Amino acid sequence: MKTIISLFTFIFILGGLTAQNTTFSDWDKDNDGFIERHEFKKTFVNKYYPLWDPDNERGIIEEGFFQESYAGLDTDNDNMLSDEEWLIGLNYFYDDYIVDGGITVVDTDKDGSIEYAEYYDAIYETGYFTDIDLDADNYISKHELADFVFDNWDLNDSGLLSRAEFNRFDWYYLDV
Repeated sequence: MKTIISLFTFIFILGGLTAQNTTFSDWDKDNDGFIERHEFKKTFVNKYYPLWDPDNERGIIEEGFFQESYAGLDTDNDNMLSDEEWLIGLNYFYDDYIVDGGITVVDTDKDGSIEYAEYYDAIYETGYFTDIDLDADNYISKHELADFVFDNWDLNDSGLLSRAEFNRFDWYYLDV
């Protein structure tokens, strides 16, 4: 099954990013009814990547990526993931990476929630970060992240995002 990130895979939820009030036509610069990769990357890099505020110009480091990912899933900001918050992450981001991802497997101290250390331990070894870090330089650049998100939104692997593909993710990621 194709990984549905992204945020930025999921990226828009990752890091607690807020909607930029963009519409399909804001991404479809040539108004041909499709968002081409170059259109997506330009809009993504200009509007969303800066919200990650990477410490290094080379990109987002692994620890920062996991911290922001965790914070994005923690929608009630209580510094722990409930079963519901974890399942959102599992269903939208990690289902191809974690085979048995129920909260009881990740919640190693069995207190009913997932603290950051438990989350990190569960995700770190999965290859999630390295799948985005295509050049293996230990940074996720703005272009790597944009390409990863685009590939996950492009459900039919056509190299174009249709309005239906955009709408499927827009309602979730851009409005989080």
